[in-house]
Amino acid sequence: MLTVERVKIISKLAFPISIGIGSTLTMALIDLAMVGKLGNRATAALGLSVFSYSLILASVVGIAPAVQGIVARRRGERSTEPGCLPLNGGLLTAVTVGIPLTIICYLLTPSLFSLISSDPEVTRIGVPFLRTLYLGITAVAMNNAFRGYWAGVEQPKTYMVIALFMNALNVLGDYVLIFGRWGAPALGATGAALSTASSLYTGVIINSVIAYLRFRKDGFLKARPERPLVVRIIKLGLPATMQEFFFSASYVLFFWMVGQVGTAELAAVNVLVRVSLLLLIVAMSLGMASATLVSKTIGEGDLAGAAQWGWDTGKLGIIGITLLGLPFFLFPQFVLSFFLSDPHTISMAILPMRLVGSMSGLGSLLYIFVYTLNSVGDGNRVALVALSTQWFFFLPVEWIVGPYLHQSVLQIWLVMMGYAALTTILVTAIWNNGRWKRITI
Repeated sequence: MLTVERVKIISKLAFPISIGIGSTLTMALIDLAMVGKLGNRATAALGLSVFSYSLILASVVGIAPAVQGIVARRRGERSTEPGCLPLNGGLLTAVTVGIPLTIICYLLTPSLFSLISSDPEVTRIGVPFLRTLYLGITAVAMNNAFRGYWAGVEQPKTYMVIALFMNALNVLGDYVLIFGRWGAPALGATGAALSTASSLYTGVIINSVIAYLRFRKDGFLKARPERPLVVRIIKLGLPATMQEFFFSASYVLFFWMVGQVGTAELAAVNVLVRVSLLLLIVAMSLGMASATLVSKTIGEGDLAGAAQWGWDTGKLGIIGITLLGLPFFLFPQFVLSFFLSDPHTISMAILPMRLVGSMSGLGSLLYIFVYTLNSVGDGNRVALVALSTQWFFFLPVEWIVGPYLHQSVLQIWLVMMGYAALTTILVTAIWNNGRWKRITI
């Protein structure tokens, strides 16, 4: 039962995480708003670049839930091993994967970008932007390890403060480097990417200093992660990595399809997707809170209690996010005007924006249960559902509605909503099934 006390416990974990994630997504929206001043082609280039970047970041996204799940489970079991051992293993994995991935992606960017963009001007803007973003891959991977650790030890405020500082630094960098303020060169869209990469590495430094000062006696950068631990982190994080990879790949194809309909449609859908993510900040943070509470409770041996934490978190997500979506439902044109300057582009996105505002509450269950299931080791079934719905429903239907029939943004977005509803139902069924209770990590 969702009591006031349980709401307080969940919120204590979720609120700082939501502020941290929210600041990151707000940063992305500020990037979008600033770059949007450069025109529709710059906005379209940003959309293609960011989802191409997300496609590569999928290789390291699984580090966070893996580290978090192991840390929280060991705390519930009252393990005597050094508490920072999973963090050290996550950082080792981050560096091992991140550095070669950065080199490969940087070299291949010009060839790959031309495949997903049919507009030469969008390609001209997008290639240097994406190349600069790729320089931050290793930093993202390391920050993921730290994020999972702070959540696992129930110190989300540390993550929140670091994220706020990083993103404030990024906003300042955007202003200076995009438009050439204070004597800096005006780098346009590439300036936004350079600012992002710089803030990410600043976050790694701050995380490392704080962890060393607090936890050097608990093995931070001292306790050596053995091969079985690293393999466990990779194995636990692999389903999340696969999900994120194919999710991002599907969105790259989705944006390509929308681009075939028109540049204005691509700009409108880019904004709709980003605003949807902004609304689901709370769902992401609740998913991380649920993962910690569920994993720790499993470690304590209370399987029924672990299941109840997941359900209570889901109920809180539906209520809270539905309320947060009301302004987007009631004032869609006002919201869209922050990111789009063309009246025609705004008009085609108004009804889809209302759908975003009205349906995101129910959609929050997907984010909450996916993250929790990945953390407790049941990510394989989640990955199967995600891949099936993306590649056998979402993309084929979008191709018919978009490039083949050249329907409007509203029809394109209705397909998106149907895909989200189907995936949410199937993932919720996996949680309800309860097989995850018998998995050891």
